[in-house]
Amino acid sequence: MPSVAQVRPGLWVLPLPLPAPPHEVLVYVLQSDAGPYLVDAGWDTEEAWDALRAGLEAIGTRVEDVQGVLVTHSHIDHYGLAPRIRAASGAWVALHPLDAEELPHLRDTFTDHLAALLRRAGAPPAVVEGVLAAGDRGGGFDCPGPDLPLADGARPPVPGWRLTALWTPGHTPGHLCFFEERHRLLLAGDHVLPRTAVGMHPPRDAHDDPLGGYLRSLDRLQALRPQEVLPAHEHRFTDLPARLAELRGGHAERIAAAAGALRDGPATAWEIAGRLRRGGSLNGLRGFPLYAAVSRALTLLAHLRRRGLAEELPGEPPLWSPVGGLRERVPR
Repeated sequence: MPSVAQVRPGLWVLPLPLPAPPHEVLVYVLQSDAGPYLVDAGWDTEEAWDALRAGLEAIGTRVEDVQGVLVTHSHIDHYGLAPRIRAASGAWVALHPLDAEELPHLRDTFTDHLAALLRRAGAPPAVVEGVLAAGDRGGGFDCPGPDLPLADGARPPVPGWRLTALWTPGHTPGHLCFFEERHRLLLAGDHVLPRTAVGMHPPRDAHDDPLGGYLRSLDRLQALRPQEVLPAHEHRFTDLPARLAELRGGHAERIAAAAGALRDGPATAWEIAGRLRRGGSLNGLRGFPLYAAVSRALTLLAHLRRRGLAEELPGEPPLWSPVGGLRERVPR
């Protein structure tokens, strides 16, 4: 685990442990005359709770002194401890309204989410049944909602800091970054990491284009020209334009690969996900890697549809085809 570190006067970073990769989340502490404010909260485990208490005490404050928690998005490694912090301190919890709508889904287990995604993509029934048989059927997470909805352009009430909430969808529908004007710092959550290209949320309906929203928000961040980027994982970095160029290039390659996979004939999203892998299939994938591969295919296909390059042919399961391609379902 990295250690507690000072980023700027009155701004600290506290690494908290996670029970799964990437193994830690970076919580940022904004100190003020009223008390500390947090950006993200960590997973609700005893290890993370103890690390949060110890980290705050190391910089001269306590959990009980926290005044507010700015959560970048609704994933459990960012939102999980927020209700517990609120109960201990009376702090408000802030989140974008679209991600507040996502919180009830945390009650479902990962196995439930994976099985639903595989059905949607047209995976063979035997694959879905195998996931359900092997998965953990334990309960999910019951996360009470936030107190303060933060829309795009909102100014969070953090004394002494000039923060603006920036709606940066893609990783989740309501992901937020926070730009601090005085020090020109970008608190980026999971939107831009220095090494990893994060996944997009699966499209919510036939009009949703998570990848397109993500790419447009990269352009918006480019115009900010922050001096330093403070992500929620990995490490801080300074050259945002270079990182954005890498991300755009990587996504352009994936989009081109998905368009190429469609040329082999109408196929389910499950089959497209296999075509996008080096071995040509999803054989051997389990758990989160399987979820990521299928979700990525769905988001790429939704983006191609939004650009007028692909269409979803109705059926059980639906097939995907290039626009102008075969419009009748073929025997399978």
